[in-house]
Amino acid sequence: MIVTRRFLLLMVLIFSSGLLAQTEKPAGTVQVLKGRATATSASGNIRNITKGSKLYSSETISTASGSYSRLLLKDQSWIMLRPDSRFYLQNVKYEEDTQDGFGFFSLLKGGFRAVSGLIFDKPKYRYSTAVATIGIRGTSFMVRICNGDCYDIQPVPDDGLYLEVLDQTVVMDNFAGQTTYTAGQFVYIADDKATAQLLDSRPEVFVQSPIPAADPAECL
Repeated sequence: MIVTRRFLLLMVLIFSSGLLAQTEKPAGTVQVLKGRATATSASGNIRNITKGSKLYSSETISTASGSYSRLLLKDQSWIMLRPDSRFYLQNVKYEEDTQDGFGFFSLLKGGFRAVSGLIFDKPKYRYSTAVATIGIRGTSFMVRICNGDCYDIQPVPDDGLYLEVLDQTVVMDNFAGQTTYTAGQFVYIADDKATAQLLDSRPEVFVQSPIPAADPAECL
């Protein structure tokens, strides 16, 4: 009897979580997946995702070693996650009728390439990391965090945040202040209290380990 009651309770919990996922509006979908990736809900439920899987606000997307995942959000923005990354869809909303909404994200590990979408008020789009917050002004950029785990690059790079602005501008903000960077600039920030450094050339984290473009026409 105890086993039966526990089983029934488990079925109720699973069914309830399934109904919640079905009624919540998705924040986006998986457009391309090379390898393996998962989505973890705020309650800790982990599910495998595949091409076409729906993604929801408050989920954390994780890519496995050697895996890439391209996410398409409702506002038509693209995010291409590199291998061994964890990306938190903290709070994402978009209204198609007004092209209004917001997107707050956190890069917990790894890196990504992003292309902004249709949200009119760009300051409502923000990417947070342990080193700095990245605001956009209608742009395309790449970022990677190294925290003792960038062993695919030789020599192993210094820990910190690496940024490449591909189009228009990016605003970087940490305890050292706020700075705007434009297309063609490369930036390195050691930690959340460090002043950003402009690099003379593209950092090796992007040269030796390139990430496919977020544009579906260019993506592998």
